[in-house]
Amino acid sequence: MILRTSFFTLSLTLFAIGCGAKTNGKPTADVKGKVTLDGNPLASGKIVFDEGAGIPAVELDIKNGVYEGKVSAGTKAVRISSYKTVPAPKGMTGPAYDKGVEENFLPAKYNSASRESREVKVGATNEFDFAVTSR
Repeated sequence: MILRTSFFTLSLTLFAIGCGAKTNGKPTADVKGKVTLDGNPLASGKIVFDEGAGIPAVELDIKNGVYEGKVSAGTKAVRISSYKTVPAPKGMTGPAYDKGVEENFLPAKYNSASRESREVKVGATNEFDFAVTSR
């Protein structure tokens, strides 16, 4: 009986931690939106909401142009990436490169050189749409 009670308590505690409404001590909020590439839904990719150094970024999947998830409140830098498989560069051989390598095909202005930011607010509709282009 004690073992069963302990297991239940542990399970409930882990569930509460996993479903908490705070990240890094900050309240979280739902975010969602659409991402288009040259006017069409981006088939797949990643969108990252990043508050800065020392604070873990949140990465959400983009599928058929749609993303959604939970992000801590505050102003976040936004980066968008999408990958395709390309042949491995010359000189890179071996089993790891037989099927090619993943390459981000979106311009740097949407990811590594992004200047996009959005403010995530608790209790607000945090719907952020992005229209990216291949150029």
